[in-house]
Formats: sequence, C-alpha cells, structure tokens
Amino acid sequence: MSTDPPLKELALHNITVRFGGLTALDDVSLRVAPGRIVGVIGPNGAGKTTLFNVICGFVNPTSGSLTLDGQPWRPRPHHLNRLGIARTLQGVGQFAGMTVLENVMVGARNRHAEREALTALERCGVARYAGAHPGALPYAIRKRIELARALVAKPRILMLDEPAGGLDSDEIRWLGTLIKEVGTTVLLVEHHMDLVMSVCDEILVLDFGRSIALGTPGEISENPRVTESYLGAPA
Repeated sequence: MSTDPPLKELALHNITVRFGGLTALDDVSLRVAPGRIVGVIGPNGAGKTTLFNVICGFVNPTSGSLTLDGQPWRPRPHHLNRLGIARTLQGVGQFAGMTVLENVMVGARNRHAEREALTALERCGVARYAGAHPGALPYAIRKRIELARALVAKPRILMLDEPAGGLDSDEIRWLGTLIKEVGTTVLLVEHHMDLVMSVCDEILVLDFGRSIALGTPGEISENPRVTESYLGAPA
C-alpha cells in the first residue's frame, strides 16, 4: 500500500513487562515477517494489549528488546506514523467536534489528505458519513471509521486491536476479506476465533503474560493446551 521501502521485519525479543508486582508479559518473543497476518489471542488479562503498547512505545519493557528492519529499535508514539505503523483502538477514539472526514484526515501522511481520506472511507463502506459527526453514528459504523483512519496512513504495519468488537456476523465476514486484501503486514488482537483462524498466517497465544503456543491456525487449533483453554475442548 505504501511507496516506502518495505519493512524487513518487526521482532520482539524476550520482552518482559512488570507493573509493580504484576507481570503483564513474561519473556515473550515474536517475529513478524513482512506481508504476514499475525494474530495474538488469549483471555482478558493475558497481555495482548500490553504487547501492542510495547510496540507503540506507550509501555517500556522491563527487559528485552525490539528490532525494526533488523536494527535495534526503541519505539516512540509520535514516530509511528512516519515509520508507516498504524493502530486501531479497542473502542473508538474519534474527535467529537470534527466530522468523519476530518477524523480520518488526521491519519494521513501527505498533502492529499482529503482525497485519500475519502478513498479510505469508501474502502470501508462508510463514505456517505463523511460530513457527519461520529458521536451521532452507530458503534459499528464508528469502528469502520476507525479502520479507515488507520488505512489512510498507508501503513506498512497495521495493528488491529479487537476490530470486530460490536460488529455482526456479516460485518465480521467483510472485515476478514478486507484484512486479507489490505496488502500489508497485519498484527491482529481479536476474540472472534473464526475471524482469527480464517485470516491469520500465524498465531501467538498468551496466557497470564506468557507465550504458550505459536504456530499456524492449523497447529494452534490442534494444540491440546490451547484447545482446552480457549477454543473449547470437547467433553
């Protein structure tokens, strides 16, 4: 999607995060190859959002390191856009005093912001709401607007934090198609397992901050520990 040189790889190396006496991530490693769709799953409190916050620079790891393009990297939130890294939030973080179009334009990286914002809204099926204010719109529409704001940055790495939340089954199928066709590296945190299994090339499973499995959807679905804990093992 971007004219920038493609990223070689994003990697986390033995990341540990502690908040006082709580260990949110415990020695977690993950390699994200370019153009791959990588899912991160686990129950609430497993450390999924903390992992995203480490990558975005909102949380500094207690130990461990990150590399980008094979080089040591210490992420800073205000550098993400120019590096081609975009993230959606679990909820919707739009500015109430701005129109939908203006909200999406915030994510653009060049002087053609309005045109590209309209294109992103069209891609997400919500261009007709461009002149509306997000606070008056249904939650599912606002989730699509959030996705459009991320896409307008033409990211090389797209980080999706529970994008299917609040969507119905038809909208989730639409989302899955979009994720597979977006044409960039995707990191996906999601509780809808059908979506994760249908779009991801690789899945990391977290439990109480630790990595308990990493593999393809087929490998994850056949992993007894994962099946018992998260996917519903037969009685």
